[in-house]
Amino acid sequence: MAWSDTPIDKAFNLGNLADLLSQGLLGSMSRFSHFQIVEWCARFGDEFDRETDPQLPTTPESALDIADDVIVQWELHIATQYTLEDLGRFAISDIVLPKHYFESWLNQLLDLPQPH
Repeated sequence: MAWSDTPIDKAFNLGNLADLLSQGLLGSMSRFSHFQIVEWCARFGDEFDRETDPQLPTTPESALDIADDVIVQWELHIATQYTLEDLGRFAISDIVLPKHYFESWLNQLLDLPQPH
């Protein structure tokens, strides 16, 4: 699939985080590249407003921590799986993270305490 490199235009809330992690599970069948999902997660931490979405859990394992882990695992995956020569052969948006990462992040998100 040919993905766009444009940023994902979705509001920064828990529902969209879950939706994008679900899209990531689809791998190359996703509407978005994993690179686009990682970029959205990077902006999630900067843009998320608790007042806009007061459902953000405030536990040590929060949605913000999950989004941050998406970024960290992306960087680790690239650093450990590709050489600089490899990275010169294809677009960064062609990289697909292992499915189990997205399964784990979705499970962590579902396991967060729900607001009362």
